[in-house]
Amino acid sequence: MEVSWWCSARPISWSWDPQFFPGIWIVMLCIIGSYIFVYIKSSKKNSSLNSEIATNKEKLSFISGWLLLWIMTDWPIGVLGSGYLLSAHMLQYVIYSLVVAPLLVGGISKPMISYYKDLWIFIPFRFLTSRPFVCFVAFNIVLAITHIPYFTDILKPLQLGQMLIDVLWISAAMLFWSAIGSFDDQSDVSLARAQKLLYIIGITLLPTIPGAFFVFSDFPLYTTYEFATRVFNGLSAREDQMYAGLIMWMGMTPILLIRLAMAFFSWSESESRRAGTID
Repeated sequence: MEVSWWCSARPISWSWDPQFFPGIWIVMLCIIGSYIFVYIKSSKKNSSLNSEIATNKEKLSFISGWLLLWIMTDWPIGVLGSGYLLSAHMLQYVIYSLVVAPLLVGGISKPMISYYKDLWIFIPFRFLTSRPFVCFVAFNIVLAITHIPYFTDILKPLQLGQMLIDVLWISAAMLFWSAIGSFDDQSDVSLARAQKLLYIIGITLLPTIPGAFFVFSDFPLYTTYEFATRVFNGLSAREDQMYAGLIMWMGMTPILLIRLAMAFFSWSESESRRAGTID
């Protein structure tokens, strides 16, 4: 049996038989292995501290994000999204960008980040995450480019092309949420926090453009999904595209509203502490 390295669009009929993609397994094991390695190294480096290197909440956040990333990348969702259902592709993007990325970022504690602060490879990351506007622009550029039909139809049939899309999505999202950071950070002034709130609101605006095209277009926009074999009887490529647009609209909005509410209340509580109204 032929084993593919990564999910990609293939001109074969859809089957519910499970498929194994060794590249995905290796990448996911490397991610969790790196987290454990950094955690152990940080523990040794900060052995004099009485506090935990990462709280249980942070560990749970990272593990949850990692598991969800694996679920959304591997069979069956990864295969469906790569070449059968545009709605599955859109579900991947929404979960990667608005759920997985903030969970992963929230799971990396400050002592763990400090382990890398002197390494040259960390310098570009620090440069970018200290500039939320740059990360905001990068997030939207990645969204725009990876949803242009010309580029999508070229990359989807290639295993490295689909892998590139996955990496771009999660990397841009992690940079954005790292730049946004925590709203309980006392070093942030009110203006900086207000700007971060605007950035979170801003990432809801651009997706409405492809979402509108998906919903109101009279014909399928992507050759990859138009000529793919149907997964569900009665679900045409046009209807699948409409559902993809609805996922982009209706899926992103409630998640971002929750994120905004959490950020606002965290900011409010932090400001109350600063003013001395909360012990």
